[in-house]
Amino acid sequence: MCQNHHCFIVPPHILEGLAKRGNLDCKRTLNDTYRILHKRNTALDNLLIRELIPAKGDRFIFDSQNKYEQRVLLIRKEKDPDVEDRTVNEAYDTSGFVRAYFSGIFGLNSIDNEGLDIICNVHYGQGYNNAFWDGDEMTYGDGDGVEFTNFASAIDVVAHELVHGITQFLANLEYQGQSGALNEHFSDVFGTIIKQKYLKQSITEADWLIGDTVVTEKFPGKAIRSMKSPGTANDFDAQPDHMDNYYTGMADNQGVHINSGIPNKAFYLSSIELGIDDCALIWFNTLKKLWRTAKFNDMMEISVETAQELQKQGGINPVASKVIEQSFAQVGLTQVMA
Repeated sequence: MCQNHHCFIVPPHILEGLAKRGNLDCKRTLNDTYRILHKRNTALDNLLIRELIPAKGDRFIFDSQNKYEQRVLLIRKEKDPDVEDRTVNEAYDTSGFVRAYFSGIFGLNSIDNEGLDIICNVHYGQGYNNAFWDGDEMTYGDGDGVEFTNFASAIDVVAHELVHGITQFLANLEYQGQSGALNEHFSDVFGTIIKQKYLKQSITEADWLIGDTVVTEKFPGKAIRSMKSPGTANDFDAQPDHMDNYYTGMADNQGVHINSGIPNKAFYLSSIELGIDDCALIWFNTLKKLWRTAKFNDMMEISVETAQELQKQGGINPVASKVIEQSFAQVGLTQVMA
């Protein structure tokens, strides 16, 4: 199974950059990633043999009470009324919106398509500057109030992390190199789609930013990532938007957060031409056909084939496959890499 697989919304290189500038909360958050890594790897190693427990995809919101622990105190469960804790209500509402989107549009039964309950932990740690999916459940920090704020309130953050779970069960894309960048890509894709749906925005109204509502005015940038203009979201944003600038180093699990900017830009270009709904359908069906070690060109070829299949069914724009092929060509993906 994959190694070094931990799915956080704020990538390590941003936390490292802020830590170097003196942010101790970012340093502590970065240190905690290794403990979460172990739990994530254990979950992945047991993915194929895990016992299926009948469930209904219900939501359970726990308060970590600022401890570095999960499932400390259950505050709200499915069909319970609002509680006094606003963060609990936000985690409940945003996770419900994501669940409803995938159920209503794709017929997906919760995260694993088997009714897996959605477990959310809020108020995790002290000044914890991240949110993550660990293979089993969601966890949100409150932010330190200096660089970041409440992660559970951001619909794109919630969607991004829950889609890591969906990807885990549909394709289990290995979290390194190009397969890992695709893992991040699909989370960003559906993070931005669901954000636009949640805010009832059109494509032209959308800002195409990921994590813009969890960064403060003191944060050196406007968001964590940009789908429209990779590499421009903040001072540490190293995302390329073309294969000419593909990152070949070993950091960030061989660039999983960095190189995802390339297919992200292709998705943006496709959406501008085809609309968000057609692209959502194509990308979701493409995800279902991918495998653990799939690379950029695999994804490109399958997305074109998927579009062609959907065109024959008459459900999408008849030029969708051509538009997608052209969009990938604009980011330098036109042939199989050696």
